[in-house]
Amino acid sequence: MDAKAPMMLAGNYKPGFRINLHIKDLTNALNAAHAINMPVPMTAQMMEVMQELANHDESMNDHSDIVKYYERISGTSIVKEDK
Repeated sequence: MDAKAPMMLAGNYKPGFRINLHIKDLTNALNAAHAINMPVPMTAQMMEVMQELANHDESMNDHSDIVKYYERISGTSIVKEDK
C-alpha cells in the first residue's frame, strides 16, 4: 500500500494483479472452505466486491479498483483535487 495508496489518491490505477485473477483465487479459496464446511464470510464478501468490479468491465484492472467500488456505492471520490 506504500506504493498503491499515493497512486490511487492521484487517480492512477495502473494495473498489477488483475481482478480476474483475484476472482480465480477467491473461487479456489471458497471451494476449499466449503469442502471442509468452514465459514469464510470476509472471503465471500470480497468475492462480491470483485464480481461487481468485473460486472463494470474492470476485470483487467487490479485490486486498487476496490476503491472504485466504494466510490460508486458512496457517491464520492478519494482523488485529491489540485488547489
